[in-house]
Amino acid sequence: MNAAKRILGRLRPTLGRALLFVVLLLVLGGAVTWITNSESALGWIRGAVARSTSVVLNAVGQGTSVRGGHTVASERFSISVVTACTGLFLMAVFSAAVLTYPARWWAKLAGLGIGVAGLYMLNVLRLVCLFFVGVFLPQHVDVTHLLVLQSLLIVSALLLWLLWVEKVAHGSIRKS
Repeated sequence: MNAAKRILGRLRPTLGRALLFVVLLLVLGGAVTWITNSESALGWIRGAVARSTSVVLNAVGQGTSVRGGHTVASERFSISVVTACTGLFLMAVFSAAVLTYPARWWAKLAGLGIGVAGLYMLNVLRLVCLFFVGVFLPQHVDVTHLLVLQSLLIVSALLLWLLWVEKVAHGSIRKS
């Protein structure tokens, strides 16, 4: 019985953090769900992603425009920014991971700011890549969209979190 108590005693902080992570996922997931059900908030976010994507594409000579508030279009191809294309859900998971990690608040705020901005930029880059696949390899759009780029974005979020832990949060760890 003493061995079980010792093991449970060692696991208690980890279990507490795991529970906190789940609670934060539920709270942030609820917030994202509320945003996605608010046409004005979601429309603004979808439009911002579409405009950012169009700016990048135009910087490399693609001659795109944003139509209907959330469709990036050219004469060659168009993509529509739907709810799943905003990156909100991935940003919520990333934010929950940052907030759960035992770091000081300044490190968490830095992680949230840099991480969410970084994920936004990576998401725009994902849409830019998808646009080019649509232009040059249209038969591969579905696989590229649903498997390749989505997986790369998820792995990028994990790597961004690990980088934050190593470079920022680790030095600020507070003892529980």
